[in-house]
Amino acid sequence: MSIQIIMKYLLLIALFLCISCSNTRSFRMGFSPWPYDATLEALDWVYTHLANEGDIISQHMEEGVPWPEAYSGASFSVSFQNEIQSRKDRFVSGQKVLLQINPLNNNRDSMALYRGDSINMSLPSPWNTYALDNQEVKTAFLNYAKRMKEFFNPDYMLIGVEINLLIRNNNNLWQQYVTLHRYVYTELKKLYPSLQLGVSVFCVPYFPEWSSSDNLQEQLNGLQDMTPYIDFLAFSVHPFMSGLLAESFPDDYFKRLFNLTTKPIAISESSYPAQVWQQISSPFLIFHGSQGKQNHFLSLMLDESQKRRALFVIWFCIRDYDALWNGLLGRDPASLTWRDTGLYDELGNERLGLSTWKSWFSRQYT
Repeated sequence: MSIQIIMKYLLLIALFLCISCSNTRSFRMGFSPWPYDATLEALDWVYTHLANEGDIISQHMEEGVPWPEAYSGASFSVSFQNEIQSRKDRFVSGQKVLLQINPLNNNRDSMALYRGDSINMSLPSPWNTYALDNQEVKTAFLNYAKRMKEFFNPDYMLIGVEINLLIRNNNNLWQQYVTLHRYVYTELKKLYPSLQLGVSVFCVPYFPEWSSSDNLQEQLNGLQDMTPYIDFLAFSVHPFMSGLLAESFPDDYFKRLFNLTTKPIAISESSYPAQVWQQISSPFLIFHGSQGKQNHFLSLMLDESQKRRALFVIWFCIRDYDALWNGLLGRDPASLTWRDTGLYDELGNERLGLSTWKSWFSRQYT
């Protein structure tokens, strides 16, 4: 066989492999069920689109932990049981589940508040005196994780959310958290050896050039503390919440981020604004988002996720929630951050990024 024939044969193989790769994706794709309004119609719309445009759903269960009930084995509050049951009732056959729970509060600076009749209630006594590595806390969070696992039967489970922000916000508690996490991870793996367990970390602290409030070495040390006690590392990616704002997004951002670990990776939540918006509290920053910038960010994220064979990619909010923000949320300044990051705008119109998402989602998952 001549060298020319061999070369043609090799080129045909390479072309076939290239075509095959372009028709497949290595990661699941999905959203959290964050509604755009506080109505049954909005909830139905969201869950319908999550089923049609994703093969994994993120059940992000924060806003407090039922500490005493988890510790004693008592029933959760009626409101909390109704909340988790309503989510489970909408499960779609065949759709994978990511479950996220967290022993840290929403400020990522201390122990999670209490989930009783409502969200984020004050910790009852004696829980308001316990350290994160207290045996009662470790036992309660392990019990909570087991009950939530048995209820949702997730394919992937995060037992800590954006945990590296504790290093930024209250580094004195970091070793307490590591002790808690190590205990819960080890005990869960004994019970569920095949369950994929991980934590998520917030992207911004790993880019000190755009975040003056973070110490990179402390952040890297924190990752080392976690590495023996996770099956995968998930990234929470909202890069505009840094000095980058929504002005630009570096082409190598995801490559740098994913190279922080040798563990399997995933994206547990992500967003980018598709329109201009301004903070309504000091420092009143303006974010010059656009559909083009959002699509650029999304394209880079999906491309690099394919290269690293990510487990899954979650886009946080499928549709802009102006109605919810103006209504039930009471124009809360904190919740404004993600209001305009949907792949659908507030009227339900498709944005440019949705075409990119659908193109990737149409590929065969392998």
